[in-house]
Amino acid sequence: MSALPDSLRAQVLADVKRAPSPDVSATRRTNAVAVALGVATALAMIGLLGMSLGGRPLVFVVLSAVGWAAIAAVATMFSGSRGRFMLGPPRRVLALVSLAASPAIFGWVMSCTIGWPELREPAGTWQQHVACLLATLLLSLGPVIALVFVRRGTDPVHPRATGAAIGAAAGAWGGVLIDMHCPLVHPLHIAVAHVMPVLIYAAVGTLFGARLLGVRRER
Repeated sequence: MSALPDSLRAQVLADVKRAPSPDVSATRRTNAVAVALGVATALAMIGLLGMSLGGRPLVFVVLSAVGWAAIAAVATMFSGSRGRFMLGPPRRVLALVSLAASPAIFGWVMSCTIGWPELREPAGTWQQHVACLLATLLLSLGPVIALVFVRRGTDPVHPRATGAAIGAAAGAWGGVLIDMHCPLVHPLHIAVAHVMPVLIYAAVGTLFGARLLGVRRER
């Protein structure tokens, strides 16, 4: 807090003073319900799609999903809570999360195919790419709504950066789920259909972060 400019520090303190103090227990319960509903929605959607190995070795699917989920979990950890930071993680950390998530996921999945190079074929059709892209966007809706609800109106300094990181985290979770269903592992398909939603949601989070996550200021 002491590192902030005097004018910004005064503005933040004034906003905090005007804002009513929420009931911590009630807020935690509400947030827990929101997260549970987000997870349930995503699982229900993947349940409708069905889980399938599609000819992929079980070891590969598990290895890919575990690494993908770890990246999504790290992105969620930094974007979904303020952690030890009073004003949330620094902007540079949030920017790193939103920018690094997609190449990290792509690199991980491709590295998992080293032991099974035949999985990179077939390439799939553009109809399959678009269908998987839309499915991944839908599967990411539950996580993004839950994370936005938890962080709503809590970022007085860099809500756009927080929104971008939340979008990247949600897109990553959607990718984990679609990876359990889609048999295609071609680099083009992974990039367009499974990883691009991370960038799309990060961009959407940047656009709407200030409105949804910024601390409301009285005029």
